[in-house]
Amino acid sequence: MKTLLIFFSSIFFTSLFAQKITTVTLKGEKNIGKREIFIYTPREYSDQSRNFEVVYVLDAQNREYFDAVHTTIAYQNQGVRPMIVVGIPSSNRNFDFLPKNKHPETVQEQYGELGGADIFSDFIENKIMPFIDQNYRTIPTKIGVGYSNGGTFINYTLLKKPYLFDVIFSIDANFNYDNGLLVDLIKEKGEIHDSIQFYYTCQTPNSDSWLHRSRQFNNELKKNFKINIVEELFEKETHFSVYQQSILNGFKSYFEYQFFNSQNLIKYLKTIEEKGYVTNKNEILRIAILFKNFGQIFEAKNLLLSFSNEAAKITGSNPYDLFDKGDLYLSIGLIDLAKKYFLHCDRVLEEMKNNLTIEKYNFGKKMISEKLKFIETKEQ
Repeated sequence: MKTLLIFFSSIFFTSLFAQKITTVTLKGEKNIGKREIFIYTPREYSDQSRNFEVVYVLDAQNREYFDAVHTTIAYQNQGVRPMIVVGIPSSNRNFDFLPKNKHPETVQEQYGELGGADIFSDFIENKIMPFIDQNYRTIPTKIGVGYSNGGTFINYTLLKKPYLFDVIFSIDANFNYDNGLLVDLIKEKGEIHDSIQFYYTCQTPNSDSWLHRSRQFNNELKKNFKINIVEELFEKETHFSVYQQSILNGFKSYFEYQFFNSQNLIKYLKTIEEKGYVTNKNEILRIAILFKNFGQIFEAKNLLLSFSNEAAKITGSNPYDLFDKGDLYLSIGLIDLAKKYFLHCDRVLEEMKNNLTIEKYNFGKKMISEKLKFIETKEQ
């Protein structure tokens, strides 16, 4: 199969562009000012037919947080779901992240730097997100990543603007803020908007009260909403070392839940279609081929059968893609469709004959012929 991959890839050359990080400046109201925003696009963004989920990372003034997220996604998504990653810096993170306090002593504890969380969330909602959606090919799924006081903010938005993020990563969030304000708010809130699909939360043994209030918050979350929650306690990490490991574990858990399980993936794709994003056949086939290559034949078949009308259309002029799709259908037992793909692949190879060396042409014909002969034995 590796030889075949090299052969067909040499027949049809597709330009691959490296991943890219762009910096743009967006202006908010007076308390926000101008912010430099980092925007990472994966190498797959060069494919004009594809759209991407967007991850919003807080605390990007610490560039390593932003870099940890986009590099982790590049490794952990297995080619199934590369994403756009947006880094949002904060020059005064406590003002940006912390809501207005209820307890007077909180002002002194935070040295007066607090209270701008509603302003900051408005900036994200009304300036950053529209800019990204207008200038990039996005899927209507927004993922928020917040650490420490940034985790306080991300949970605050969950309660105040539950529509803002569809997936949340809360990393060692400060649930102690303002004498447990988040716990009080979630108890007052009751039912939460049902757009939240996945919630990852982790803590370190930073303090007993942080852990206690984190558990109180999570218990209220479970009571009021049917949500897939992954909780972790990193007993051997500190508040300052936990970020990297939590990003790895969190995205690994998210991808396994949302994208590496065909039932959940099908539900997800149907849901985003309701929001206006139409999943095209190439996307379905690409993911199904990846499932097949991972040995997950049931998952590949389940996905294809759920989008059978789209996936069954035979088009394209890339012989490698056509061969791979034929091999996919053959592996899940859809022999008639596999045969059509191999025959179409053979016609495309004939059309390209004059542009190939005789060795490449003969090798391609041999591989296709072997598949068609195998299908003949199955048809008898």
